[in-house]
Amino acid sequence: MTKMLRAQDIAAMLGTELKGNPEALISGIASLKNAKDTDASFLGNRKYQDQVESSKAAIFIVPEDFDGMVLDSKAYLISKCPDMDFTKLVMYFAPEPIKYAPGIHSSAVIAESAKIGENVHIGANVVIDDHAEIGANTVILPGCWIGAEVKIGAFGLIYGNVSIRERCTIGDRIIIHSGTTIGSDGFGFVPDPRGGLLKVPQVGIVEIHNDVEIGANCTIDRARFGKTIIGNFVKIDNLVHVAHNVCIGDCSLLIGQCGIAGSTEIGRGVIIAAQAGINGHITIGDGAKVAGTSAVVKSLPPGAVAVGTPAENQRDFIARLSLPKKVKKLEEQIKELKNQLKELSK
Repeated sequence: MTKMLRAQDIAAMLGTELKGNPEALISGIASLKNAKDTDASFLGNRKYQDQVESSKAAIFIVPEDFDGMVLDSKAYLISKCPDMDFTKLVMYFAPEPIKYAPGIHSSAVIAESAKIGENVHIGANVVIDDHAEIGANTVILPGCWIGAEVKIGAFGLIYGNVSIRERCTIGDRIIIHSGTTIGSDGFGFVPDPRGGLLKVPQVGIVEIHNDVEIGANCTIDRARFGKTIIGNFVKIDNLVHVAHNVCIGDCSLLIGQCGIAGSTEIGRGVIIAAQAGINGHITIGDGAKVAGTSAVVKSLPPGAVAVGTPAENQRDFIARLSLPKKVKKLEEQIKELKNQLKELSK
C-alpha cells in the first residue's frame, strides 16, 4: 500500500516550521531535478536554490536562510539541517531493512574452539578459525573469513566476502562492507645484502573501536608491531588504504581512494577527502581538513586546512594560484607606463 503524508504531518514529525500549503500531499521522495508533483525534495546546497523554483516537487525541506519564492500551492519546511531532516523522511518511505534470523548455515565452517554469542547469524560458506570470538547479535554474511583469535563485538554487520586476519579486534556495532580486508600485512621490506629484498615481519594487529563503518574494498594493514588503531565513530569510504601502525582518532572521516602511509597519527574529527595522500610518520591535528587529491608531506596543526600538491594552507594556496593573474596585470600596467613615458618624451 502506498504511503501518503501531508505537509503539516511532516512538519510535526520533523519539528520544522511550515510555510505555504499545509495540505500538500506526497507519496515519495526525489531530487529537485527529478521530483514529480507527488514527491518531496530538499535544498542542501544554496547553489541549487534556482532548482527549487523549477522543481515539480510538492514539498521542500529548505534551510533557515532560504529566501526563494514561496508558492501558495506548495509547502516549505524550514529546517536547521535540511540534509538530516530529509534523511529522516527518506527512511519513512524506504523499504524495511532485511532481517537476518539467528542461526548458522550448514555450509559454514566453524572451529570447535571458536566462541559464538547469542542470536548470531552466520551465512553460507563463512569460515571462523580457532579461538575466534563473535559477540551477541552480530551478522556475518556469506563468504567471510574470520581468522584465528579474532574478536568481534556485539551487534556487528559484516557483509559478504570480508576477510579479517588473525588476532585483530573489532568493537561493537561495526559495519564492514564487502571486499574489505582487515589485518593484511603492512608493506615492509629491506634490501638483502645478497641481492633482492627481505620481508619485514608484520606481527602486530588491527584494533577497531566501536561504531565504526568501513566501506567496500578497503585495506587496513596490521601493525609491524603493536597496533593499527581505528577510533570510535570513524567512517571510512570505499577503496581507502590505511597502512601499518596508523592511528586514526575518533569521529574522523576518510573519503574514497585516500591513502594513509605508515605510522601516521590522525587526530580526532579529521576529514581527509577523496584521493588525498598522507605521508608516513607525520601527525594530522584534531579537526584538520585535507582537500581532495592533496598530498600532505608534513605534519598539520589542529584545525588546519590543507590544499594542493604538496599540500599547503588555504591562504598560501590562493596566493600562489592568483600569482599569474597578478603578474599579467603588472605587465599590462608596465606597458601602459612605458607608453605614457614615450609620449612625454616627445
